[in-house]
Amino acid sequence: MKKEAKEALKQFQCDYIRILEETFAQTLSENEQVRLFFINENQAFTDGRNIVVDPASDELFCDQPALQKTGAFLHWPAVVLGDMWNALRIITRAQTIHECLHVLYTDFPPKAASEPICDTRLKKKILAHIDNIIEDAYIEAVGCSVYDNMEFYLRFGRVSQLFASHPSVGTAAQSLKDEKQKTEINPTVKHQMELVMEFLNVMCTDLLYPMIEPDIPSDELKPYVEQAKPLYMQGSMAPSPDERYSFSKQVFEIILPLIPEIEADLEDEKLKLRIGGEKTHDAFSSSIGTESHKGRTQQVSIRLFTDAEGNKRDDLPSLDQVMATLAQFAKDKQVALSILLVEGQTVITHGSDYDCSSLHKGIKINELHPKVNLQFRRAYMNIYNKYRLNINSYNGRFAQILKAQVSYREDRYQFGSGILSTRLGDPQKRYWYRNVNGIDVPELAILLLIDGSGSMYGMRQKSAMTSAVILHEVLKQQGILHAIVEHRAEFTDPEIDVNILVNFNAREEEKYNLMQSCAGGDNRDALALYWAERYIHKQSHADSRLIIVISDGVPAHDYDDYYPPVSTKDTANAVRTIMKRGTDIIGISLDDDGSYECYDQLKEIYPNLIACNDLSRLTGQLLGLIAKLL
Repeated sequence: MKKEAKEALKQFQCDYIRILEETFAQTLSENEQVRLFFINENQAFTDGRNIVVDPASDELFCDQPALQKTGAFLHWPAVVLGDMWNALRIITRAQTIHECLHVLYTDFPPKAASEPICDTRLKKKILAHIDNIIEDAYIEAVGCSVYDNMEFYLRFGRVSQLFASHPSVGTAAQSLKDEKQKTEINPTVKHQMELVMEFLNVMCTDLLYPMIEPDIPSDELKPYVEQAKPLYMQGSMAPSPDERYSFSKQVFEIILPLIPEIEADLEDEKLKLRIGGEKTHDAFSSSIGTESHKGRTQQVSIRLFTDAEGNKRDDLPSLDQVMATLAQFAKDKQVALSILLVEGQTVITHGSDYDCSSLHKGIKINELHPKVNLQFRRAYMNIYNKYRLNINSYNGRFAQILKAQVSYREDRYQFGSGILSTRLGDPQKRYWYRNVNGIDVPELAILLLIDGSGSMYGMRQKSAMTSAVILHEVLKQQGILHAIVEHRAEFTDPEIDVNILVNFNAREEEKYNLMQSCAGGDNRDALALYWAERYIHKQSHADSRLIIVISDGVPAHDYDDYYPPVSTKDTANAVRTIMKRGTDIIGISLDDDGSYECYDQLKEIYPNLIACNDLSRLTGQLLGLIAKLL
């Protein structure tokens, strides 16, 4: 694989694209518990709960000759597969759809693993192959019979297998393992094995590749094929998993006389290439935590490439549909690259840049904008899902507050409820006014300033982070401008860090930064408040501005012995100064031990202070406070 292709693959396999694919898989499979993973092992499979796909399978995405042949076969314009990102998305989506349809319609675990008539490993593997081929043919039939916009992906997935220049299945280590397992067998047994493989290849062509010339069975095999073909053709359109497995068993029993009674492996690498791997149906595979899963029953009307009678279909997926899909892929690519290429940044200012106390003049302020890490999405969603009902409840309450009726005056009427004396000279006599009812949406900007010092470690920090998640979800839903910032001071260094976890007008994925909050260091609240005042004025133009401070103690910075009573008095002066200039400040003291020690200390600093003695109530107090303000 060339360097350019490696770089494209690395960018493509970012968590943003993986999450898009996982969300699609959860929607299609109608199961939000489904998880999707990228690997680079030329395998795509599912255990009924987890889905594994390989965007780089067979290195097809950078194999232009194979892509050109695939596109020509499907009658697609060259632009569709001419871009590696487009190829990667289509390859990945084809695999995802295939595995999701298995999640919906296939039984897990496979029945071949426990089939009584299979008393050798070889028999189990052959039955699994038969079941695999019938099941794949069925789920591709259901994909184009029941679902919109699926067929062109499924056709691509199947046709591309014909033209891949570097086909391979499994890792090199697995291939070596398979080689070691091969045993020397006598000519009679070898001939039997060859006949079995010939049968499986004929069956595979009939069901999965009817668009190419069919394989002509040898004279010795022909009677078996003639007897089995009506069964596997009918089985591939049977509506229930039990019916399809019943047909698989019947086909297996027809070729059972061909299967030698030995404990040998099957040399089926070429068959695996045509099927696209077999791990979803492998009778010997298992996944940790795999649960039994019953596939749905669904009637199908057509096959992927033929009608129900096996005649080739001429109706092709709409080209407009393909181009619309490419347009969406282009947008996804732009967002993914914008996330990957935007690095975190640090803006440095100094205490001397603010009109604060001389105590802070030599202190450096590191304004940190962390790079978004989508690996935190799952942790964020765990909190969101846990408190979903609370979030919905608060959203309902805020919606009622924001939609409250208010009365206001409209003037310049010729008739009304009162007269404006200033307009008595209007020649058109438009000096009347009316009082009308309307909906007023307040203009408010909120900055949540969270103490990130070491004393917050443990439940206090965790409660503050959870509250920040819920607060962000509610305020975002209501369209209220807000930012969430964590601050701390370095123990022995003349600097403080203000970590902007969620910025005003933040991108959607920026919220995952909330999972990066932590506890460590000292705190220098006065300087953090002066920074917050300037920041909220620069980033918003709201009529009202509010800073909410969450803290568990008085300011203290070891660097210059910035301790009470000096730090307490200095911070109190900063609060008064900032409030006089028009920015409201409300403090929340965390006293999770049931005492009011922190509250009594911070009361000297914040005229508006709320005591939180129960950390589980912190979110409610925060949102209740904002609701009262609104």
